[in-house]
Amino acid sequence: MRRSRLALLMVLLEAACVSAQDRAPRPLIIDMHLHAHTLSMYAKPLPSPCTNDQEILFPGWDPREPLTFERAKSCPARLEAPATDDDLMRQALAVLKNYNIRAVTSGPLEQVTKWRNAAPDRIIPAISFAEANYEPHDPEGFRRAFKESKFAVFAEVSPQYDGISISASSFEPYFAVAEELDIPVGIHMGEGPPGAAYVWSSKYRARVTSPFLLEEVLVHHPRLRVYVMHYGSPLVDEMLSMLFSHPQLYVDVSGNDWMLPRKEFHSHLRRLVEAGFGKRILFGSDEMIWPQTIKVAIETIESADFLTTEQKRDIFCRNAARFLRLDVKACDDQPSLNQ
Repeated sequence: MRRSRLALLMVLLEAACVSAQDRAPRPLIIDMHLHAHTLSMYAKPLPSPCTNDQEILFPGWDPREPLTFERAKSCPARLEAPATDDDLMRQALAVLKNYNIRAVTSGPLEQVTKWRNAAPDRIIPAISFAEANYEPHDPEGFRRAFKESKFAVFAEVSPQYDGISISASSFEPYFAVAEELDIPVGIHMGEGPPGAAYVWSSKYRARVTSPFLLEEVLVHHPRLRVYVMHYGSPLVDEMLSMLFSHPQLYVDVSGNDWMLPRKEFHSHLRRLVEAGFGKRILFGSDEMIWPQTIKVAIETIESADFLTTEQKRDIFCRNAARFLRLDVKACDDQPSLNQ
């Protein structure tokens, strides 16, 4: 009897320790790629994608049938979106608080503002070329919006979904303003959803993924702060060449850290780090309408056994703080229990 009581006590103590670890304050994470989206921005029924464990791409799709997220990937469990826009915001902000995250957040300006008002200490507002609250092709409106503090980052700039190169002349006035005002710029270069031209945007073209398309922009605007979202995946070799040639360039790992098979993503991340660019890799989740993806993205970085503790801290926070000109010391501060 005494032995069984002792065993029970040990089990309870172990459970208490695990619970305490779950509640323990976490060091700051900066998510460079989060969205304040509404459910109406997505097709009905709402897509329920897979995460990066045990997924199979295009398991026998018949091109005579429509392609959907569900047909693009096969996996044991799928992500489900919250029921309403308010539920989505509440759940996403709860994850940010639980993991002590500040997030560069883009989307329709009214939604970004709503999220920012709800959690001003968590949301760094961003706008994209398509969603900014100014007339298209109006660089002065862009300038005014920034000076009125409506946004802090120009992201996610994603001409790939329109089949357009990032070097297109239509972007030039905006990059000029961003360089002048020292506005950070985040550019989508990499995979979209599987079968993007069939399930998301009919104009999407994989060839516009090439990081080399960004080269003239960087040369013409050498003081422009730019990070490539999704690190131009899967064109890692091209991205390595760009990082080597353009020391001002950064990359984020958003989306890939939960959408790609984990082994594949880790092989990409290892290449970037072993090539010497561990100080220019930024964490991101690319959370859209599935708040669970933030947790999966974090776990994917934490599970990378080829990274040191210092390298993980760089990716999770220090590199982004330096890029955004924030206080890097905050990345290593011990957070309070009520943070």
